[in-house]
Amino acid sequence: MGSVGKWHIGLTALLTVFSLAMPPAHALNPRFEIDIKSLREKPSQEKIGIPHQEKRAPRADTVKKEAKKGSAARAFLSGGKRRKSFVAEKWGEYRHTLRLEPGGDEAVADIRRAREVWDRLLISGGTERFPLSLEGGNFSLTLDPEKYPVFPAADGGRIILDLQKTLPPLVKAIIVEKDPRVRIVTGGQSDRRAVFRSLFAAAGFYSVEEGFSFSFGTDPKVTVTSDFKVEKNADSLPASDVFLVNVTERRMGTPTSLASFLEKEGFHLVDFSPPPASVAVDGSRVLFSITDGSRKGIADALLEALSVNVQRDRDIELDDGSRSGVTLTVRADRYHEANGRKIVFSFAEADPVQFTLLKLLELRGYRVVMLHPDDDFRAISRKILSAFRVSASYGNHHLWNPLESSFDLQISGFMLRGGRGGETVLLTNVPLDPLSRDLAGFKGYEVIEK
Repeated sequence: MGSVGKWHIGLTALLTVFSLAMPPAHALNPRFEIDIKSLREKPSQEKIGIPHQEKRAPRADTVKKEAKKGSAARAFLSGGKRRKSFVAEKWGEYRHTLRLEPGGDEAVADIRRAREVWDRLLISGGTERFPLSLEGGNFSLTLDPEKYPVFPAADGGRIILDLQKTLPPLVKAIIVEKDPRVRIVTGGQSDRRAVFRSLFAAAGFYSVEEGFSFSFGTDPKVTVTSDFKVEKNADSLPASDVFLVNVTERRMGTPTSLASFLEKEGFHLVDFSPPPASVAVDGSRVLFSITDGSRKGIADALLEALSVNVQRDRDIELDDGSRSGVTLTVRADRYHEANGRKIVFSFAEADPVQFTLLKLLELRGYRVVMLHPDDDFRAISRKILSAFRVSASYGNHHLWNPLESSFDLQISGFMLRGGRGGETVLLTNVPLDPLSRDLAGFKGYEVIEK
């Protein structure tokens, strides 16, 4: 009886210490070609938890694999400098506190999102829905899988997500002692990216890059931005198995057309924001694409874009013959008259006689715009815009603020802002591919092609 009594007293003392170490529990609320300058940076060779991990394949082998795939996108992805990639050098770096407020719908939503991401990344081994259980010679420990979900790591370890930071220190010590491959990620502030940053770091993936951005095409140029880019192993890139993960909802989602394009290029998109609805086209934004290469075609399209009424082949009288007996008229290829202003557009060749006649028109108060045979879109646009006193500069223009969404579109041309109706008009001679046309439509542009 004496030995049993001592054992009973010791067990009672251990349970008392255990209960004092437990913090207050918080109950869960039940409610083109790719143009990429930098994609990769060598990850650290030190890994989380388990020291062994597959090394990066030599670049020459990677390029060879990509060439066999025949994808220009993957060939560009393999080269260039890498942005900063985080793979944990030591597990201790990631056993820190992120200060996430306990409880509430946000915690439930974050656990759901984490499970969905893991189910996509590790199809054959997503989140473990059964509880984590540990047995010892004199104890048994079980964690609620709804409150403390368990995620498999890429290197065979396991991750416990303590989102509300309620796991007692003694329990943590027991878990780590029994299974050193277990990593515990705690919650913190209401910063979803911070939670996923720690989850990805603890997972031991081959490469994880935060704030990833890349572009494809040159003109038009489409840029895609994501919260994270994940390569699970060294073969992810040549095998077209790269994941783009968006966990925040401060930006609009990704249009279906862009998501489909990314999938074809080997990027699997995981986005928690729903696909955006198209902005209503109300005429306040116009994308005017002029692909006719002739002088007359360019000039007529520009005049239409500016909503200018013109007369074609208008004969302008220089002398009515009342004094000289000679009637003289000059042919204006395009003619506009409004508010006392008279503008003549001429496609005449370099003819001395025609040049003299046009000079006579200028002496009579006409504004003469001569469009020469070697004038291109930019030259003709400058002359016509100047004739109507429209201020615009040529350049590569963002069609909207890049911070508004996770995708951006740039096109070269003349951007006209604050016109008579307050509209924004981009005049360009760049042919529009279906994806660019679709993205512009999503942002409320009326697309007109001539």
